[in-house]
Parts: sequence; C-alpha cells; structure tokens
Amino acid sequence: MAALTLDSSLTVNSPEIADWGNFFFLAQAEHWVVLPPEVALFRGPLAAWAFGLRHRGEPCGFATAVPYRTFAWLGNLILSPDLRGQGFGAMLFDHVCDRLRRSGTRQIWLTASEQGRPLYQRRGFREVDRIERWLLEVPNRRRRKSAANGDLESLCRADEQAWGSDRRLVLHYLATGGELLASGRSVALLQHHGTLRILGPWLCPEDRPGDLAGLALAAADAVTGGTLYADILASSGAGPMLKACGFRCAGLTSLMVWGGAAAAPTPVIALASLGSLG
Repeated sequence: MAALTLDSSLTVNSPEIADWGNFFFLAQAEHWVVLPPEVALFRGPLAAWAFGLRHRGEPCGFATAVPYRTFAWLGNLILSPDLRGQGFGAMLFDHVCDRLRRSGTRQIWLTASEQGRPLYQRRGFREVDRIERWLLEVPNRRRRKSAANGDLESLCRADEQAWGSDRRLVLHYLATGGELLASGRSVALLQHHGTLRILGPWLCPEDRPGDLAGLALAAADAVTGGTLYADILASSGAGPMLKACGFRCAGLTSLMVWGGAAAAPTPVIALASLGSLG
C-alpha cells in the first residue's frame, strides 16, 4: 500500500518497523495484550490490512482489520495521547472502514470502550451485545490432566456456522501451540502465549450449562500457571458459571456492528481474541 495523504500533515501507510515499534509502545501504555500470532498475521497474510498513521512523517497511530467472507472485524485502533481530540483517530478509522466497504464488506464488527463508543455511534455503528472480560489467576503447578480432546476441524466448522464465514486462516494461526477442548456440544480453543492463556473461540450450539462448565473446568485444569482470559458475550449467560469456577470479571466493553446484523451469533460464548480478530 502506497502512502496516502489524509490531510496536510497526516499520511497512512503499510506499517514499517518504526510503525510497529510505536504500536507496541502505545499498546503497552494502554495495557493491551498483543499476541504473537496476531502480529504474524498482520505482518504476513493480512499485511494489506494493517495501517500505520504518521503525523508530519512520525509514527503516531495504528489500526488493523480482518475481512472475512461475510463481514469484517476492525481492531487495534490507537493514537498517540498527545494527538487525541483533534480528529486524527477518526480519520484513520474512516479510512479503514472505506477500504473495507470498497472491498465488498457489508458488515463491520468491533469492540468499543465507553470513551470510544460515541465515535462509532456517529458513524452508524450500534451496540448489539456487551463483552465481559473474565480472568482466572492460576498458580504455578503441575498439569492436572490432559484436556486436549477436541479437534481443529470441528472448531472451524462450528465457528463457520456461527459467523457465516470460513475463518480457518485466523484460527490456524491462533491454534499454533494451543489445545482444542470439547465438553459435550461445547468446543473451544485454549491458546498458550507464555504465562498468558486465552479461552476462545468458544462455541456451544445449544443451551447446555453442564457442557459450558465442563469445558471451563477443563481449561482451568490444563493451565499450569499464569492468567487465563475469556472475552465472553454477556448474552451467553456464561458469566455466573465462570464466577462459580473461580474466574472474576475484569472489564466490560460494547460489541458494536455496522451493517445488517441485529444480534451477535448466539452459539458464540467467547471471542477468538481480546478485541482484535473477533
């Protein structure tokens, strides 16, 4: 992607080393979790959908998008604190959305903080659910038992049925070094990234609380130390069950969409990432 001028002082370009370095710095300041498979995706097969923003030639902002077949997910929108409030982040956001629409996207999803939600509402996005971040702190210990009783193809099929898009490319990247879990009709990916674990995507096509609890406990048993995260849909009703399993709620954001969706896919319990991939 050639550099594109947004106004007299702003350009957007394919991220270079300096842009990535600035993104990691800004993300760390915001306590964002940036995972290696996501970086590999946006420096590899999804490189055309990573955007670096520069102000007078200096890196100052970042955004990513994932165009799936029937929808897209927009994430990692961030701007240097000293440039906020001047409309620069909005210009970058509008540029990414315009690129997605021109590529044929008719539905765009994202998660939004309370601070960011007004920007998206003014552009036609609406809240369709809430995302609850649950986490479990696990002390260092020996592995209790093997929980890898699922398979990636079953997870991909369930995910495609839920979202209406084949997301195998993203799921295969996320599954590297992870484990596939199953409990009854409930299936999920347990991602391993050092001392950080993510339970997602997590799907259950039927209202079966026992299957959800069984899978949550299997994930907890498989973790040998560190923090286990799950970004769940509030409408899934899984929150009280996670609390009973020892998790605690550590945050709340809005799940928003522009386009035709009236609600989030009901079989989805937890997202595949912490906000950036859906």
